[in-house]
Order: sequence, then structure tokens, then C-alpha cells
Amino acid sequence: MSGAGPKGPRLGLGLSEDVDLLRFEQQARDVEAAPGPGPATPGEWIRQNLFSGPVNALLTLASGTFVLFVAYQILSFVFVSAEWEVVQVGMRGYMIGGFPVDEAWRVWASAYLVIVLAGLSYGVSARRLRPSAGQAAVGAVVVAVAGTIVFFTAQTVLVRALTAGVAPAVLAGALVGRLFGRKILRPLIVAWVLVFPAIMIVVRGFDGVPPSEWEGLFFNIVAATVGIVASFPLGLLLALGRRSELPAVRVVSVGLIELFRGVPLVAWLIFSKFVVDLVLPPQMVIPDIVKAFVAMTLFSAAYVGEIVRGGLQGVPAGQYEAARALGLSTTRMMALIVLPQALRSTIPAMISHFISLFKDTSLFVAIEVTDLLAAARRSASSLQYFGRDMETLLFAGLIFWAVAFSMSRWSQRLEVRLGVGRR
Repeated sequence: MSGAGPKGPRLGLGLSEDVDLLRFEQQARDVEAAPGPGPATPGEWIRQNLFSGPVNALLTLASGTFVLFVAYQILSFVFVSAEWEVVQVGMRGYMIGGFPVDEAWRVWASAYLVIVLAGLSYGVSARRLRPSAGQAAVGAVVVAVAGTIVFFTAQTVLVRALTAGVAPAVLAGALVGRLFGRKILRPLIVAWVLVFPAIMIVVRGFDGVPPSEWEGLFFNIVAATVGIVASFPLGLLLALGRRSELPAVRVVSVGLIELFRGVPLVAWLIFSKFVVDLVLPPQMVIPDIVKAFVAMTLFSAAYVGEIVRGGLQGVPAGQYEAARALGLSTTRMMALIVLPQALRSTIPAMISHFISLFKDTSLFVAIEVTDLLAAARRSASSLQYFGRDMETLLFAGLIFWAVAFSMSRWSQRLEVRLGVGRR
């Protein structure tokens, strides 16, 4: 009775001996299933992965030739054929558009406020401030490229000095955050919550600049921030309402989600400008940009609601039962048990949606708002630089890509820290 059959392990030597024997056999199976050592040199890696056979070698040569051709064409255009003077002349229009020049200090003050908070956050959250050799090399290349672009396109010494001060401001914030550590975590969270209202006070307060004059990249960032910040809590409410047991709440939530999600954003922007005023009382005057922000927020909230609903459905039923067994109310169960797990699993989809929302801010051109993309196209339509669309659109695309890539990298760091995708 002590044996496991003719093909199984022969036990019966005692409990400790049986356990040791089973552990030894499991380790032997793990060793057999473990992958072999990888290539020791770059030459071996290239031979194993790129030239392991005739077909693989042919594909490698064809792909390499195509990549070299594309790289040659791009570098030839960037450094030989392109006339970047159109970008240099129109840089102020790309950044702030028709924003009054004498009020541009408001934009710089807002930018430095966010930069300092970002540095503090990095210093508080980072385990170490000494980057690896690879990270340092990539950072040096990025700073060099960004510095070259800025100092080539900036037209005044003041703008160059303010731009050059970004890196020291981030470093100083990181050092201060590292020095105080978790002691300033709560004040830092409160500062991030209040930073957008503070920026609105800086820009609009004290005889500031009205929203009708917000243009360029500044408008893209403000519009995306409004859409992200306002749509996230509203989307949470829609997701919870869609799963509510109250029929009225569920029907209203489903109706709002399906209505705003089923119509393109550009249609809602046009609707907000030309149709909303027809149903409002004559004495109620709302700026067009405010109505557009509301339409974009509702549109984004519908998608956020669906993303969060998917996360809620992914929470195991045992979590709900365990929370009820502990005597937690529905509100506390959702806030402490269910929502943290649901939001953790929806980080990739949520950040992807927010990146798309940032890029969709270029659709505001449909209601005659000059964003970054519209400013780039406008600068190439002048008689002096007519036909230089490639330079302006390439520069605008580079800025959009830089912002979207930064959001993506931040999302990946957050996923690693929270262990998304791991049990």
C-alpha cells in the first residue's frame, strides 16, 4: 500500500524521506524543462536569431535593406532637403498660438509648477536616483536632441533660458523629494489634486487670458487634462450605475454610455457649438469652448465607464462574498475591495484611451480652434513657406508622439509597480 505502482515513486521510507524524494524528483523535472543557456556573444545571438537558416537569412537581408533605405531617406530629408526655417518662425504659434505675448508668463508659470511637482513625485517614488548606464545614455541622447531643437527654434534668449531651466528644476525637485521621502507624500497628493485649479487661476485670474485665445500645444494639453480629469470620476459613476440593481439608475447609465459612445467626437463638438445654443434660454450664454469641453468629457466618460465595467466583471465573485461576510456595506466593499482590483487591471486600457483622447484634441479644429496641428498647417500655408507642409507636420507629429510616448512609459512603470498581469 505504501508504493505508488510500478511506474510511480516507491515511497514508504518515512514521511520526511518521502517528502525529500518527491522534492528531488520535482527539481530534476524542473532542470530538464529549463531552457538552455543563451548566446554568449553578439555574434552567436545574430547567428541564432537572424541567420539560422536560408529563409531566415533572406528575410533578414530584405528587412535590413528596407530599414536602411527608409532611414537614409529620413536622414536625408531631415539634414539635407528640409527647410526648418518655417518651424523656427512659427514656433510661438505651435506652442501658444494667439496667446498674448505679454501674458506668456502665465504659461511658463503653469509649466514650471507641473515640472516641479513631477520632480518631487519622482524623488519620492524612485528607489534610487542613480540611473543605469543604458538609461543615462538614452537620457543624454534625448536631452541633446530636445536641446538642439529648442535652441534652434527659440528666437529669444529668455525663451532659451526658461527652456534650459526645465532640467535643473526637475533635478532639484527630485533631490528634495528624495530628501524628505514619504513625509511629503500627502501634501504632494493634495498639490496634484489642486494643481489644475491653480493653473486655471494663474491663466484666467487677475485679468487673465480668456479661453477663446488658448491655442497651440497649450490648448491641446489643457483640453486633454480637462477631459481626463473630469471624465474619470464620471466614468466610474457610469460603470457602477450600469451594474446597479436599481432599474432607473441602470437604464440612465446604459443610455448615456451608448449615446455618447455611438457618435464620433467631432460630431459632438460640432453639436456643442451649433445646436446647444438652440435649446438653451436666450439669456444663458456659455462660451463655445466650455460647451466643447463638456461634450468631450461626456464622450470620454462613456469609454471610461465601459473600461471600468470590464474591470469590475473581472473581479472574482469570491471577493464580493468575502466582503459581505466581513459585514462591509456596499459602499465600503466597492471602495476598499472591488474598485482597487478593477482599476488595477484596467490600467493598460485606461491609459490607451487617455492617449487617444489627447490626440483627439486636434479635432477641435472643427469648431475653429487653432490647436498644434492646425497651427502647423497654417504656418505652411503662407506665401513665404507655401508647400513646406512636410516640415511642419513632421514637427507637430514629433511633439504628439513625445507626449503620447511619455504617457505610455509612465503607464508601463505603473503596471510594473502594481504587478499588473501577475498573480
